[in-house]
Amino acid sequence: MSRKQVPVSIQFQELGLLLADGRSVLDGVSGSFLPGRMVAIMGPSGAGKTTFMNVLCGKATYGEMTGQVTFNDGQLDLPTMKQGMGFVPQDDIVHEQLTVRDSVEGEGADRRENIFFSAKLRNPYDAPDALLEEVVEDVLNVMQMTHIQGSVVGGVEERGISGGQRKRVNIGLELAARPTVLYLDEPTSGLDSTSSLQVINSLSKMARLDMTIAMVIHQPRYPLFSLFDDVLLLGPGGRTVYLGPSQGAKGYFTSLGFEMPDSENPADWLMDVLSGVVPNDQLSDFRPAMLFDIWKSKKDSINRDQVRRSLTALEDSAVLVNAIEEEWAKIDKDSSGSMDAKELSLLLQTCGEKQPHPEAVSEMLRQISGGKDFATKQDMVTFVHRLRTSDPTSAGGGGGTGMAAPAAVEETQRLLTRQPGEAPTEGRPLPRFTLPRPGFCQQCGIVLQRRFAMFMRETWRRMVDLGLVFLCSSGIGVMHRGGNGANSLDLPGNLHMFFIGLALLSAVSSLKVFGENRPMFWRESANGISVGAFFTARALGNVFDVLLLGSTYVLIYFILTRPPVPYMDYFIPGLLVAFAAASWGYLISAVIQPHNATTATVMFVLVGCGILGNPYRTTDLMDGGAKEILLSLSLNRWALPMCLSATIESAQSESLCIDVNVLLAHQVYHNEMSHGKYTLWNQGVLALSCTTLVVTLLAFLGLKFTNRSKQV
Repeated sequence: MSRKQVPVSIQFQELGLLLADGRSVLDGVSGSFLPGRMVAIMGPSGAGKTTFMNVLCGKATYGEMTGQVTFNDGQLDLPTMKQGMGFVPQDDIVHEQLTVRDSVEGEGADRRENIFFSAKLRNPYDAPDALLEEVVEDVLNVMQMTHIQGSVVGGVEERGISGGQRKRVNIGLELAARPTVLYLDEPTSGLDSTSSLQVINSLSKMARLDMTIAMVIHQPRYPLFSLFDDVLLLGPGGRTVYLGPSQGAKGYFTSLGFEMPDSENPADWLMDVLSGVVPNDQLSDFRPAMLFDIWKSKKDSINRDQVRRSLTALEDSAVLVNAIEEEWAKIDKDSSGSMDAKELSLLLQTCGEKQPHPEAVSEMLRQISGGKDFATKQDMVTFVHRLRTSDPTSAGGGGGTGMAAPAAVEETQRLLTRQPGEAPTEGRPLPRFTLPRPGFCQQCGIVLQRRFAMFMRETWRRMVDLGLVFLCSSGIGVMHRGGNGANSLDLPGNLHMFFIGLALLSAVSSLKVFGENRPMFWRESANGISVGAFFTARALGNVFDVLLLGSTYVLIYFILTRPPVPYMDYFIPGLLVAFAAASWGYLISAVIQPHNATTATVMFVLVGCGILGNPYRTTDLMDGGAKEILLSLSLNRWALPMCLSATIESAQSESLCIDVNVLLAHQVYHNEMSHGKYTLWNQGVLALSCTTLVVTLLAFLGLKFTNRSKQV
């Protein structure tokens, strides 16, 4: 990754948030974050840390946001900066079925996955794949994920990478978009001290490329705290207590009369000060609220130009040992406690995706082990540490803070006031975050590619689904064997049960399309991904599953019952019902919480198809009024007469007996339009097709307009 074309400073004035019940959880926070610096947002519980960050990036829609946020002293506003911002949520919202890296070789196909898809969706539409590959490679290197690039992320049910690695993937998804401003909500939560140090050190490297980084963090150890360039301390009630260099925070509060014990962690001590736990002999009757007014009188005296700290050699070694510890079990395949040439070859192949030459492997093993035929874990630590200390760029270095704020403002103004048609100055292209991202069709294609990668890893779940379909269809087929002829009294009831089972299977299996991984959709929607493109691609990606389950169900049932009609007379109505039921599954999963969606789907099918579609009660509902309108929503209302008509016509053509109850049931569905081209068959095709289209459209609207507060 290269330095930002336009480094961005953030100014905020009198930020506040008023909740619907009248409570204020943030009050008058003012200040600025300088370009190319990493800022920690800290405070005791209830101080409004996350609220402040949500207001800062326009996500606090759960209340009335007050104040003003500008960038580069007003040259950029929030809507303009949206594409140049990244937001890393506290929860690790990632695609669990995909691998970490952009592409892995599998079964002869190139699968582009987690970080690459994020880069593809959120970079300019004309960015070549070669550039995106370089971006992904940089992200993997900076976040130290090269060694796990081919690993599936995994989740609770299927074990994948570790918690710390998953956290780095979560951050990497945003870095792949090459943001100029990056917000993070507690990126070290759930991590041990060394893993936290590893994550923050990686982000510090990004700040050296003029990326402005602000994050909420909870009482870090001092070595971690001191890696931040600046710190914003919020007191109870969400008001500013300090904004300045992290290494100057202790000095600021000791100058006010607070004393810190030598053995105390400065970050913990600061929280105690803000909470009013630490006494102050210089301030009589001290209360935490007094710190707000003191800050207002002293804020102009804070020097913001202190040099950033890098990892010490001891800290760097701890990070290195932790990384090797995490992966040693994968390196030492036979659990012998050492690594041989074969295991080293596999390790190199994992990192480079190519088979290394045996002589190169042997030579490298000798260098790692000091001439032995095997290498221990300590040999590996010593070798890698020796490589890192010999690389002058890995030492951390102070580095500058990049372009100063006034220069950034001047550069922004120059670029944004360029006249239409005027070519950019040579070597100075437009800011990347003002360039258009992929359009609707491009986004559809990218999401479809990603869905296909997931599809290839869901083989086992699909086999289980097919097994359930087989059991359901076989059970119903055995019960109905010999009872689906025109001379059978049970024909209407058998068809009724047949379509109920099909609708239930299709609707429930389609709940996963928009019900699974909803937080990932909200995250992508908030980052500007088109809801229409996401919906279209996901729905198209489910077509194969609907076809597979629906056709399997109909085929097994048809083979077992052997009705006296062509297979297509069952296949077409069955497929129409499967797609119509799937559309209801989309709608339910889009508007109802996942833990309630399955119950709602079962109730809908049982009521809509089972009760309303009962052929023996249809006469009571065909009254030409409200009941018949309600009946028209039933899938069985249209599919059942299609099969009845086909069965009766087949029997009549062969002069076979037809049960009078079958004729009566068939006659109920007839109306003044049931003649000529408006036969019951054509009516069913039209009604079920329209149902699929209309309900799918409603599902899209439901996905777009529900949970709006989570899509900003």
